[in-house]
Amino acid sequence: MSKILTIAVSAIVFAVIICGQDNSRAFADGRVIGPSNGATQKAPAPEPGPVAEPTVKPAPPLVPVPVLGPEIRTERRTVLVPELVTARRKVATTVLHKEQREREVTVLKHVPETVERTRTFTVLEPQVRSHEERFTVLKPVTKTVEETYTVDVPYTEMRTGTRTVAKPVWKEIEKKFPVSVPYCEKKTGARTVLRCVPVTRTRLVTVDLGHWEVCTSCAACKPCAPCKPCGPCKPCGICKPCVLCAPAVVAVFKKRFWVPKLVQKEESFTVEVAQPVEVPFEYEVTLHRTEIRTRIEKVCELVPTEESFQYPVTLTRKETRTRTMPVRELVPEQRTRTVNETVLVPQQKTETYQETVCRTVAEKRICKETVCVPVREIHDVQVPVRQLVPKTVDVKVAVTPVCVVPTCLKCLPKCAAK
Repeated sequence: MSKILTIAVSAIVFAVIICGQDNSRAFADGRVIGPSNGATQKAPAPEPGPVAEPTVKPAPPLVPVPVLGPEIRTERRTVLVPELVTARRKVATTVLHKEQREREVTVLKHVPETVERTRTFTVLEPQVRSHEERFTVLKPVTKTVEETYTVDVPYTEMRTGTRTVAKPVWKEIEKKFPVSVPYCEKKTGARTVLRCVPVTRTRLVTVDLGHWEVCTSCAACKPCAPCKPCGPCKPCGICKPCVLCAPAVVAVFKKRFWVPKLVQKEESFTVEVAQPVEVPFEYEVTLHRTEIRTRIEKVCELVPTEESFQYPVTLTRKETRTRTMPVRELVPEQRTRTVNETVLVPQQKTETYQETVCRTVAEKRICKETVCVPVREIHDVQVPVRQLVPKTVDVKVAVTPVCVVPTCLKCLPKCAAK
């Protein structure tokens, strides 16, 4: 906003300066228009004379006149600038407050009542009625009628014809046929046979080169029993020493045991190994050769032969015959019968019935409800307000006007008038 005001003020000042200038304008022919030494000079009027043909003169060339540029000054001015200011103002608002109120309400209540009513209705009751009716019946009547008819009577007739018969004729023909004759032939071949060949090999054998040794050992003697006195010697025998009193005998045993000595040595042995050997042999082969032989065969040929034969033919001839046939005809006959039919007859009946009717009864009740009551309140509110605040601004003003075209006819009359 301040920029717009500054530009407007500068434009107004510039227009005032241009219109109020008091400088003289100069033309190319030396005439001066405007105030000069306090007197106003006017251009002389043209003298009257004979009207001559208008002549077009070329415009004199414009002489460049030096033009002075404007002088720009800086002026300090006071401008009103709008600004937003926060102000406190009182605002009236309407606030809704809830209140509990009671009101009387009329409620319609439906009360059921039983009412006796009478109604009349029509009922269709069946009734049996009888009447006589006449009807026509077709009665069958049998008659005897003679009828003539034609019959085809068959008869047999023998006829003679000729036919071609194939008779068999046997002939003997020599026929050659191949025969496969077997014969034996000896051939020589080679076959592989496994034969045992002795092969010498070596192996390590452990040999025991030990020897026998004898070890002597003795066993301890048992203690002797107490000595008993010897009895008298018998005269007839040799006196033996007393065993019980004899000195103790020590038993000596010799034990023989083997002391081993294992020695490894290499020995050679012979093994029979089976090796394949090709052996020639002779064998017999049974072969076959083809021989052509001749044999006599009997061949049957069918020879066509014509012969005559008789055959029966069944024909028919027509005969006219007469026969008596019973014919049944239907003769109409009038009869009468009684027919019973059921008819529905309307009858009026009256009955009493009970009907439940809802009667509307008005009932008053007190109802509580919440009501919103508007209340007017005044509050202080901060409102943004636009105010014009004076502000000092530096403005650039052009003092000397500038005429771009020196022979401008629009600017000269305005300056001359002033």
